[in-house]
Amino acid sequence: MKRGFYILILVYTIFLSCSNDDKLLEDKYVRGVRLTNNYAEKTNDDTFLRYILNDDYIITGVHKVKIKPSVSKKEDTILTKREKSPGKKAKEKRKRIKKKEIESDSIEIKYRRYHFIGLPQEVTNQIVTLPKREGFDRLIQQQEATLEILEEKLISREDIGGKVYKDIAIDYLVQIDNHLKFVEFYNERLYDAYLKLVIEAKQLDRSIEEEYNTVYGRINSSTVKDSIDIEKLVVLEKKYTSHKELLKTLLDWNLKLEDFQNSTDDFKILKDRNIAETFEMYKNKTSQKEVIHYLEIRLADLFHNTIQSAE
Repeated sequence: MKRGFYILILVYTIFLSCSNDDKLLEDKYVRGVRLTNNYAEKTNDDTFLRYILNDDYIITGVHKVKIKPSVSKKEDTILTKREKSPGKKAKEKRKRIKKKEIESDSIEIKYRRYHFIGLPQEVTNQIVTLPKREGFDRLIQQQEATLEILEEKLISREDIGGKVYKDIAIDYLVQIDNHLKFVEFYNERLYDAYLKLVIEAKQLDRSIEEEYNTVYGRINSSTVKDSIDIEKLVVLEKKYTSHKELLKTLLDWNLKLEDFQNSTDDFKILKDRNIAETFEMYKNKTSQKEVIHYLEIRLADLFHNTIQSAE
């Protein structure tokens, strides 16, 4: 009875409050807004609101809003996620900062065909192994101290880095480039010495053969055999045979420049033994003719030793 009375009062009040606005009266969701809100604020009676409307809607202002019980839980979840996200962003930011620090410490060095990028310690490790990779580490061990000094400077400046480190690294690469030019020079002069040895061996072979034929003809044409010619013929014969073997060995090897560039076994031993002396001649700008002559003698010794060991 009491609830029916309240409803009657509500309907009458709505009619009075909305009578000046025909448009609002036509909207089924706006009816009772004023009284409903006032009553709801005073009594906090949600059942009253749902009695007038549906159970799934409440009236707010002039809008019909759907009630969703799970909204609060979702909002809590969203808040939790938002609370966690700043931590992830901070972690990502720290990673980016660390990456930038590493990149800022990295050094890039370019010189001719060499290009290095990395931390100073990494660049040093790559640079100081060049002599071995380029094939003149034996020279460094025997005589040349310039690269060893620069290597010590590089290592001592690794923690500092910067322009000073770069300048030392470039100096090292300049020396490497100079050594590579020498290695190229060394291989070419060795090949020249081989070709010269072959040419001279052919010339000597012809000379010995001509002399042998002359003495042999003189002995055969004379009625009285000259003992001196006979002894000389024996010597010439041995000499001719020996040089024939040498020439045959030289021609059979048929060496090319690449064989000296990629030398192995006896030729590598030959190069290692004479590289320091040849480097001194190179630095002192000794004429190529003298260098070739020096290396030709060493090659001739190698060929003679090879023939003797074969026998």
